[in-house]
Amino acid sequence: MLKKFFGVLALIVALSFSTADAAQIKSVTDKAGVLKAEEVELLNQRIRNVEQAHKIKIGVAFVKTVGGRDMVTASNDLLDKNFANGANGGIVLLVAMDKRKYEMSTDRRLREIITDYEGISFLKDAFKSDLSAGNYYGAASNFVDGVDELLTYYEKNGVAYGQRKPGEFDPIAAAVAFVTAVVLSVFIRSVLIGSMSNIHHAMAALDYLKKNTVKLTENRDTFLFMTVKRRARSSGGKRGGGHGGGGHGGGGGSF
Repeated sequence: MLKKFFGVLALIVALSFSTADAAQIKSVTDKAGVLKAEEVELLNQRIRNVEQAHKIKIGVAFVKTVGGRDMVTASNDLLDKNFANGANGGIVLLVAMDKRKYEMSTDRRLREIITDYEGISFLKDAFKSDLSAGNYYGAASNFVDGVDELLTYYEKNGVAYGQRKPGEFDPIAAAVAFVTAVVLSVFIRSVLIGSMSNIHHAMAALDYLKKNTVKLTENRDTFLFMTVKRRARSSGGKRGGGHGGGGHGGGGGSF
């Protein structure tokens, strides 16, 4: 009986330590040594506020290397192991200093709110310049602020950033309607003309000309000018289609 008692007690203690360790996982990890201690604390506090406001989980990790893994796999693993228990989803930003690459991962739930295209692009624009300039605290802070903005937008408008609100003007639909109307009007006009007995199509283009009214005195083509525009191809990619499996979204690039 005494053995069972001590066995149960040991199990409870072990579970308590396990729970405490899980609770001590911080939102910000700096294994590359690019942040000051006070900056880490400020970021953790900011992330806690955003997490509580939107019921999500956010992780930011600066590492020296991801070893032999690719960035997508490493960021997905970081998300799944530590930040996938948010009620409305989770997102992480992983920065590998040796490769000078970054990667963001969202889980299945948050991917619907922070889309792989408009949402991830919005976040990249928010922090990439600071990351390239070596302002790592500013980059992480702007990433967190960007996540907050995207979640706030979704909660206010009911759609993800970059998507059309219900009832909002759709320029593509308007263009399709215009083209359809033009085609239909041409068709109706042709039917009406064809039904008239005193009007008929000419057999050749010459039938429309009056003889001896036009004389060509010169036959020459003159080239005026041309305009060429070139646009640089963007580097680094949006993940698109949940690359990485498991319903993950996100994207990354170099800095």
